Amino acid sequence: MRKSTKFLAVALAIAVIIASFSGFTYYDGLGNVYLDSQKKIFDGVTYNEQIGINSANGLEHVFFVQADTASGNVTPLVFNGEVRSMATVGTMAKYAEEQGVKVLAAINGDLFDTATGTPKGLVIHNGNIVTSGYAPDRVIAFDSQGKASMQYVNLSYGLKGILAYDDNSTGVLQKLQAPFSAKIDYYNVPHGAAKGLHLFNRHYAASTKTAGSCIEVVVDCGSQDNMQLQIGKTIKGTVKSVNIDAHNTPIGENQVVISTVSGSATASQLYSMVVGSQVEISVGDNANTGLANAKEAIGIYYSLVENGNIVTSGANLNPRTAVGIKSDGTVIIYAVDGRQTNSKGLSLVELANHMKALGCVYAFNMDGGGSTALYSRLPGLENTAAIKNTPSEGAERKVANGLMFVYSAGSGGTTAENLNLYPSLTLATPKATVQINSYASNKLFEKVALPSSVTYEVEGGNGSITSNGLYTAGDTEGKVNITGTSGTISGTTQVEIVKNNLTITPSVTKLYLNAGQNSDINMSVKSGPINVVSSDKSFTWTCDQNIGTINENGLFTAGSKNAETGNIYATYEGYKITIPVQVGSMSVDFNDTVNHWAKTYIGSLAARGIANGMGDKLYLPDAQLTRAQFLALLAKTLDNVDVSKSKATGFTDVPSNEWYYSYVNWGYENGIVSGMSDTTFEPNANITREQMCVMLCNFATSQNLVLPQNTTSKNFTDQAAISSWASNYVNTIVGAGIINGQPEGNFQPQGLATRAQAAKVVYVFLNVRDGVYKK
Repeated sequence: MRKSTKFLAVALAIAVIIASFSGFTYYDGLGNVYLDSQKKIFDGVTYNEQIGINSANGLEHVFFVQADTASGNVTPLVFNGEVRSMATVGTMAKYAEEQGVKVLAAINGDLFDTATGTPKGLVIHNGNIVTSGYAPDRVIAFDSQGKASMQYVNLSYGLKGILAYDDNSTGVLQKLQAPFSAKIDYYNVPHGAAKGLHLFNRHYAASTKTAGSCIEVVVDCGSQDNMQLQIGKTIKGTVKSVNIDAHNTPIGENQVVISTVSGSATASQLYSMVVGSQVEISVGDNANTGLANAKEAIGIYYSLVENGNIVTSGANLNPRTAVGIKSDGTVIIYAVDGRQTNSKGLSLVELANHMKALGCVYAFNMDGGGSTALYSRLPGLENTAAIKNTPSEGAERKVANGLMFVYSAGSGGTTAENLNLYPSLTLATPKATVQINSYASNKLFEKVALPSSVTYEVEGGNGSITSNGLYTAGDTEGKVNITGTSGTISGTTQVEIVKNNLTITPSVTKLYLNAGQNSDINMSVKSGPINVVSSDKSFTWTCDQNIGTINENGLFTAGSKNAETGNIYATYEGYKITIPVQVGSMSVDFNDTVNHWAKTYIGSLAARGIANGMGDKLYLPDAQLTRAQFLALLAKTLDNVDVSKSKATGFTDVPSNEWYYSYVNWGYENGIVSGMSDTTFEPNANITREQMCVMLCNFATSQNLVLPQNTTSKNFTDQAAISSWASNYVNTIVGAGIINGQPEGNFQPQGLATRAQAAKVVYVFLNVRDGVYKK
């Protein structure tokens, strides 16, 4: 078998479904889960992934970390940074490690005002209040022992000070002073329409970031510790300055600033405060909720589950971030991808049901959508936590805060105490091979060197494994434990051998090739949405004798005679897949291609119904091809694709009465093409060579096809003329041998393609897709 031509099988129309999909495990809210993996990443901490099919939504991909935060092994940490700054979860984790902790897992936190970065809810870190939040309600709180609980927020912030006033009651004008008190409405929250009384310190920013006419009183608290607000505590300071008609006042490291807009209900009091006088600021818990014991706290968006009861509603599907508390105190941080083909997202009700199914008696929806991001560190494999989910916007969004599981750095040592085997769980058919890799970690599950070579053992003899960790699956269905040992340490992983509940799809549904040519046929096997590792030898391959021969690895060799038709057969567990074969491709002749260099390509595509003539038995091979025409060629290479079912793009130059209307809709829906502007597609514009490369790559991606790179990269004489947006696509198509440069050594990226050139490109693309090559 030619290894250089092996590539990912394409999901095409012919597929055999073996039995029905009942799912391996059913979880309320999520549905049938086909992959349910768990990896211990620290004492009392596991990383988990689930992939399943929700009966209403389709594919769902969930990631979560479970941690025993009350054991003392791992510490919960709320990261907020400055209130007026935003950062990705990855940046937060990096900064936390720079401060001397190691991050095991992290997730984005509370809803926030995207304009200012201010979180909705209360934030407490290390016992200090970071911000009151602009609309505090409930929080997830952790006490000094790491125990988690839900707490209602009912705090009051009070101000006491001295103000000066004029007294003329005796007939003599006197300057007097008197104590006053006021309610502080917001702490480290930007000014808003309420014209309230605000308090700022360095948790907020380097300045108050206010605008317009304000009164801002600077109070010196003497030290950074003295300016920290804590529940049940009072801080004291000295008025340093009273700034009238001011804004954006700097905040010193030891200072707080009391601020309001001119004309507010408290403006006259701030205006009259006495420089040099003493100020007291206190925080009280009006409901005595227990927040005074919170070392860390972070606000929630919605409550999902309380006391084991679902308390939410809502049917909109979105990426979701959640935090849950199980009955034994274990804390779960959770992310489900959404707005993507391979994960649609969950509704609030579905999320609540899934969190409850995972054992949560309390669960909370955090900021989701494009903000959802979960990080975790895999032991032995990663030095630092890495993102595990796929953010819906393609990249991480900067957010206000996050929740982390951390431990103190520096005490792990270099001695290997754990052996970690990967992958954590793999599905495989009998006779398939799975590469097992082993990595060592110390007592804190940090990456260290292996103490010695690894020996492997397969439990129950269900398969075999080499000294290098290459496991060959046995014939018995079920989970197989594989143990690795290096010196005195050992670890296990699992391979699940599956024989039923599978969908098997061949890489080609119809095969066209000439006498003597080969085609390497592959099978894509899935259990629900999960790719199953398979081997060509898992199948029994036969073919009709008149068309050629096929070996045990699915390599078909056409016979010596053309004009032969027949079938290739692949059987598995009693099921048979039939692939029609035409040896010596049928051809349609056109009057103007009899002596044309592209006659073979044009005739073959026309016989297969992919290319059409232009009337009067003419093909017009040297006429230029339009963007819409090339898109139609690509669509016709697929069997049983109904382009009319694709959603309308809304392009103003693609009217519904034109022949190309459905093709453009199909191409846009599948990510093959985009518009030339937000509103136009330019269907009748002639296609350039570099545009063809882009469409071909996107078409391959839409079909899960990885184009083999068999040709060394070329540096064309006009390389600089290739548009930056097309450069990678051109390299890929040239590397696959689908389009070549000109004899002069140039590529002519903006050169207009002819109908003949396009026919050759599609013909070669199909041979690559179908694994057809000469002996």
